[in-house]
Amino acid sequence: MLPQTIYITGGTGFVGRALCAYLLKNAPEIAGSEASGLTLYVQTRQPEHHRHRTIKFVENYQQLPEGIAPDAIINLAGAPIADERWSEKRKQILLDSRVAATETLLASVEKAGHTPNTLLNASAIGFYGPDTIGEIDENAGRGEGFAADLCASWETAAMGFSRLGTRVCLMRIGVVLGDGGVLAKLLPLFKLGLGGPIGHGKQGMSWVHIDDLCRLFMTALVNPEYAGAVNCTTPYPVSQRVFARELGRQLGRPACLPTPATVLRLVYGQMAEELLIGGQYVTPGRVLAAGFEFEYARLETALKSVLN
Repeated sequence: MLPQTIYITGGTGFVGRALCAYLLKNAPEIAGSEASGLTLYVQTRQPEHHRHRTIKFVENYQQLPEGIAPDAIINLAGAPIADERWSEKRKQILLDSRVAATETLLASVEKAGHTPNTLLNASAIGFYGPDTIGEIDENAGRGEGFAADLCASWETAAMGFSRLGTRVCLMRIGVVLGDGGVLAKLLPLFKLGLGGPIGHGKQGMSWVHIDDLCRLFMTALVNPEYAGAVNCTTPYPVSQRVFARELGRQLGRPACLPTPATVLRLVYGQMAEELLIGGQYVTPGRVLAAGFEFEYARLETALKSVLN
C-alpha cells in the first residue's frame, strides 16, 4: 500500500526534485483512488528551489503539524560529495550532513513518538570502494576508502530506525543520468569535442536513469520485499571508455581525449582517486530478484532519452 504521508529530506536536490514530481504524478496510477490524499512534507531551507507548490515545506521534523505522523520517510539529505577536494574540514561536512543529520532525524521521530512504516535512506555504490574487480551485487562487502566509510556510517545511522519497527531500505545509488547531476557537468566539454574517459578508461561506471531511480523508490515504498541494501543501478554497467564513446556518438562529437589521472590527483587528491579514477561494476541483484524491470536498462536508450 502506498504511504499517504511522506516526509522527505533533501527534496530540493537533483534527485529529490525529480522524485517528488514522480510521486505526485504517478501515485494515483499506482494506488488508485487511495492516492488522492498523498501529502509530501519536504524538509528544506530553500523552498523556492522547488516548482511543485502543492508540496508542504518545513525546516525540520518538529515543524510537522500536530497530529501528522508520516507513514514513510525518504532521507536524501547530504552535502555534494564530488564538488571539491576532500580536506579534513570537507570530510567533516560530508559526515555531518549525512550521519549526524540522520541521527538527528531519528531522535526527532522518537521524541514525537512516531513509528514510520518505511525508511528509504540514500546511500551510494561508493560503499563497495574503488577499483572493484568484476561485477558485484548487494552480497559484496564494504570496500576501503573514505567514501566507503562515509556510506557505511550513514547506513549504520539509518538502521537505527529499525528499533522503531521501521522497514529500512539502504538505497545504494550509482551515477544518475538525467537533466542535471553528472551529465550537466560533462555535456559542455563533450559538446566541444573535448570529452573522453578518465585515465585508461577501463574502470566501471554503474549508472541509472533518473526515471528508473524514481520508479525504484516508488517500488521500495510499496513492496515489503525491499529491505536492507538495494543497489540502484542498471543491470548493465559499462566502462568509462564505453560511456564516453556513446555520449560522444549521440552528440555527434569525438570523445577520445582522455583526462590524465595524474592531473586529477593533483587537483582533487583523494576525491579524484576514489570517485573519478576508480570505479565499480555494480548490478542490482536484489531488485531483479524482486521482479523489477528497468525501462532504460541500456546506455544507448538512457542517453537518448535524457539528451532528447
